[in-house]
Amino acid sequence: MTQPMNRDAPTQGRRSAEAAEPTGPTGPTGPTEPTGILGTVPVGLSRRGALGLLSATAAGVLAGCTALPSSSRVTRSGVAASDTNALIETAPGPGEGDSAEDIVNGFLRATIAGFSDDFATAKQFLSDHAVAQWKPLETVSAYSGSTEPQVSVAANGSFMVTSGQVGVLNSLGVFTPAPEGSTYTGEFSLATNSTGQWRIVGLPHGILLPLSRLMQNFAVSSLAFLSRDRSRFVPELRWYPRSSQADSLVSGLLAGPSDWLAKGASSLIPRNAERAGRGVVVEGGTATVHLSADSDPASEDARGLMVAQIEQSLIQISGIDHVRVLAGTVDLGAAAQLTPMAPEVGGIVGMSEGSVVRGTGARRVTLASDRVLGTSDARSPSLGADGAVYALSASSLLRLPRGQDSASVILSVGDPSAGAGGLGAPMGDRHGWAWLLAEGRLTAVNGSGQRATLESSWLQDGTVAAFDLSVESERIAVRRTDGRVAVAIIIRDQDGRPTGRGPALEMPRASGTGTRGLSWCAPNAVCVLAAAGTEGGGVPEVRLVQVGGAVNTLVGVRRARSVISDRSEESLLIVDEDGQTWQRRGAMWRVLTAEVTDPSFPLP
Repeated sequence: MTQPMNRDAPTQGRRSAEAAEPTGPTGPTGPTEPTGILGTVPVGLSRRGALGLLSATAAGVLAGCTALPSSSRVTRSGVAASDTNALIETAPGPGEGDSAEDIVNGFLRATIAGFSDDFATAKQFLSDHAVAQWKPLETVSAYSGSTEPQVSVAANGSFMVTSGQVGVLNSLGVFTPAPEGSTYTGEFSLATNSTGQWRIVGLPHGILLPLSRLMQNFAVSSLAFLSRDRSRFVPELRWYPRSSQADSLVSGLLAGPSDWLAKGASSLIPRNAERAGRGVVVEGGTATVHLSADSDPASEDARGLMVAQIEQSLIQISGIDHVRVLAGTVDLGAAAQLTPMAPEVGGIVGMSEGSVVRGTGARRVTLASDRVLGTSDARSPSLGADGAVYALSASSLLRLPRGQDSASVILSVGDPSAGAGGLGAPMGDRHGWAWLLAEGRLTAVNGSGQRATLESSWLQDGTVAAFDLSVESERIAVRRTDGRVAVAIIIRDQDGRPTGRGPALEMPRASGTGTRGLSWCAPNAVCVLAAAGTEGGGVPEVRLVQVGGAVNTLVGVRRARSVISDRSEESLLIVDEDGQTWQRRGAMWRVLTAEVTDPSFPLP
């Protein structure tokens, strides 16, 4: 941990040299193409700004497909809320003589406005017993569509509320997208009280919200966990109420990563740590985090890492510039200095006239000539974090260490006749391992040619069609041959050797038999190519899917073959069937190069 921690880690780095050197024509975008998660992110955008843009963009995308109930009596007052720019929403309570159906509909409206009064109005529709049992934020079911949820009477006299369902948010802030065509169903039982008024006596835990309200009332944030070697942040996206975002982020860190991350991500926050006193207090741009006295990890190194986790998580919130952590009365000191998520890594790596080059313009640099590689038919190059160059030649994987003048073969497929079909494009991670598909098997090999044994209960040999590693080299995204996409943590030993993959987190919105290509396009988002949509004029779409968040779709480029990114919210490229590389700049796609082929972005 020798490099200073950078709060803008996910987006720090360079504008690639090639970004300033576009050539060729402008690609099609369609007349009303939506702005993508990445499409207009400025270079050098801060972590807070990038996450804010992600959230705002997602809000726009989600709201665009949501129609609020036309008969809703939810209104907005002219008083601005203190912690957001949103207006306070109000809804009427139960009226004298309301029918049972009126009570159900009134309750649904009141829950939509419930974030303004802590669901006090909604509770007026419930019996005392139901109030005591109901947990409004245990689950939040989100719907979209042109009509409000339907209320009907069941055979047993209860009321059934049904609607389409696009996702569910649990009490931990984890959002799970629902499969296409999913339906929400909730049963409500009613009875009259002592004054003869109908009240709800039985109901599901949680609330039902339109997507626009979900985005309005919840902030999308990243919890900062640590890689096993404690040198990188491993982010996990969570949704928390805006009214308690800071306290919720700290509570999320205290609870630890989700199950799918837990085997490969860690936390230096003691398991018995608890929020204490006033929790998180923000004054003059400084957030003071109050924890219990037994939250002190004791060692100086652990203290610094713990503070780094908390700081990296809280500075996403507007108005927080500095973080101070107290364990009882003990100030835990300054945050540890972690390596940024996206340090300077140079430009795109690709092939040009048989040589491996960095950059696409006139200033590109040769990393390995055909003479040094020992072949003129090298392809699919990659640059490791240690400066080693990887490339394929026929059925072999070549490696050229930094500063050496000859490459060596570190992997060959068993059947030489497999040729170019036997190996897929390699990818060098920061631990010195090259990842690639070898005869349909996901393989990792080190500089000495030793293969890692990658155990996994959910991924079988021959079922991987594409994969990509996240910016910190600790997570993997996989597209299987049946079109399903999943992400998982990479399990490593103390030396960084990969030993397996954690549980799969399925991503149904990135899946489908018509999808192709796969790339991490942000620390917490993957992108795939999808079949042409009806509004794109037959042009393939780029689908950007947050891991535990929103989905956005961009019109791509005709004859698009693959999509790649630098994984840090800065650059998004498409390679077409003619070998041209297109770069998205603003709302347009432009040809970046036709001279440099097989482009890739190095991992930091």
